[in-house]
Amino acid sequence: MKKTLTLASLLLGAALAQKVVGVYGLAPTPLQALNPYLLPQEVALAQAAGLARLDLPAPGSGLYPLGENRFLGLTDRGPNLDCARGSGKVFPVPRFTPSLVFLRLEGREAWVERSLPLYTPKGRPVTGLPNRPQDDLPFLDTSCTARLAYDPNGLDPEDVVVLPGNKGYLLVEEYAPSLVYVDLEGVVRARFVPKGVRLEADYPVKDTLPGILAQRRNNRGLENLALSSDGKTAWAILQSPIGSTRDPAFDGSLVARAVRLDVSDPLNVRTTGMYLVPFSDPKDYPKANRPRDMKYSAAFWVKEETLLLLERAEGGARIYLVDFKEATNLLERPDGESPELDKAGTDYAGLGIRLPTRRLLLETWKFKEFDTDKLEGLALLEDGKTLALISDNDFAVGEEKPTKLWLVELPERLR
Repeated sequence: MKKTLTLASLLLGAALAQKVVGVYGLAPTPLQALNPYLLPQEVALAQAAGLARLDLPAPGSGLYPLGENRFLGLTDRGPNLDCARGSGKVFPVPRFTPSLVFLRLEGREAWVERSLPLYTPKGRPVTGLPNRPQDDLPFLDTSCTARLAYDPNGLDPEDVVVLPGNKGYLLVEEYAPSLVYVDLEGVVRARFVPKGVRLEADYPVKDTLPGILAQRRNNRGLENLALSSDGKTAWAILQSPIGSTRDPAFDGSLVARAVRLDVSDPLNVRTTGMYLVPFSDPKDYPKANRPRDMKYSAAFWVKEETLLLLERAEGGARIYLVDFKEATNLLERPDGESPELDKAGTDYAGLGIRLPTRRLLLETWKFKEFDTDKLEGLALLEDGKTLALISDNDFAVGEEKPTKLWLVELPERLR
């Protein structure tokens, strides 16, 4: 009898396992399909400046389901490469405009239906160039001698949601870091930055986010955005811990800052909560990682105060169900914005701080279909049990692979 029960349990476990039910590669797509105003000569110059491929764009920095095998994707700041020396970045297409990209799944491919580049209210395309000297020093080519000007309008978007009622879109981005409200025409109507951050942009900039978010690490700003179904509440989460990795107390940190926002009026966003979200132990991943390698790269709302979060490091990604219901709202504490709370080894129980609970749903390295760990978009489909994940292929810089989208069926409905 015992053997029979064991066999039955094994069979039941196999039946309830997660399974990959679809893999879609982005069909070859010219860069100008995302930015139609780019001139042929500047695209050609981009190739000479170090961009190897012009037909493998990267709309996988964010993902939002539109139904009927259609999705909204998002580019980041555009093609960029590291300077061989120093901390500068090469922007071979300096006029590239971050864009919302509408995708359709068909056969085994994902196709770009249309692109919506971002503009200022003055009709000027937004670039992906850094805003201030606190960001990377921008250069035109790999010689890293031809300096580019900073652009206070520049954005580095990393996640996107669709506001109900045809109100437009919300994005999070890395530079300020900030939350950005964009209308249906792609015009930036407001940008919300941490207290004390000043930007002279062509659109309204409001410093209404907690000031501590400005202590984000370089290129590790707001990366995750989730929106409740009624469009009233959003959660925005940093990619990594705050603080300099030169300080061992911050280098060993394994918590990220999250904020809850009232976005009922997207022109006047208010912060209603702030939390610390824990990461996994880096040793839980199949490759060698340090705390500084841990990242949250995508979020999606499930119900009430429960979100999906995509955690990743070298070797793969994990999907967690994260519940903020019993977590401590740091806005209600006098020390809530103290960076001391973010240091490694902090005794949260001793301080009376409860972290949100996490439940592991998926580890991508256990599936042969996943051939990258650079997953940056996550969505839960209408059936409540199918996940969509999308990769950011960095415009084929470094590795000439197309963006891919995976569908994974869970053994349970999440809502």
